[in-house]
Amino acid sequence: MSETLPGPVERWLEALEGTVVPAASAVIEGRARFRRQGRGLWLPIEAVTWHDLGRNHLADLRVGLGPVTFIRGMDGYLEGRGFSRISHTLDMGPEIDQAAALFMWAEAILFPEAWRGRDDVGWSAVDDETTDIALPMGEERIPARVTFERRYGFPATFSAERYKGVGSRPVEWLVEYSEWRTTSDGVMLPSLATVSWSDEPGPWFRMWIARANPDADVSGAMERGRTLLAQVDADPTR
Repeated sequence: MSETLPGPVERWLEALEGTVVPAASAVIEGRARFRRQGRGLWLPIEAVTWHDLGRNHLADLRVGLGPVTFIRGMDGYLEGRGFSRISHTLDMGPEIDQAAALFMWAEAILFPEAWRGRDDVGWSAVDDETTDIALPMGEERIPARVTFERRYGFPATFSAERYKGVGSRPVEWLVEYSEWRTTSDGVMLPSLATVSWSDEPGPWFRMWIARANPDADVSGAMERGRTLLAQVDADPTR
């Protein structure tokens, strides 16, 4: 992270001074729901995301109700490669790399520790409440924008042009953070994250964040993701 940060970022870090639990990893747990193309019935999801903050992540997703499971999924971004597995379908490619990297950063950016010592993250102030940010994705950089709320200085939104899938075109993707509080494990996080696409009529995904589990052991989850990538490399037809 560069020595000079935009004003909104500096104010947020000052507000958190002495109140955050330093962590290089996190396991974010919560309950969520989504609906296809921003319309129709909401479907319940159990979501757990495993973070090597600002570098790698893996998300376990279960669509179901109570003991009944409809679909299981696993998304990940490891060493600059993304993947999305829904049931027995696996999507990979440049669009998935970019989408997975943005998914990772939209959560990791909430943890100041993800930025420390990162001279590959570029910040640029737009105004007193908005910054543009260039996020690393392998050797490339992804442009995104972060806004900060006026009253307390917490991040309010994260937005970028994101791919929806292989062969798609980028669409504005917006994550809104609200109801900030200190979790039971001492981490300041939003209670609710709401995700929307600009070409859909309503929110697509909502997650109520319960815990962050700072400095949790995420090695097992990362190994699952690396095993999948190794299998694909050995047999690209999988």
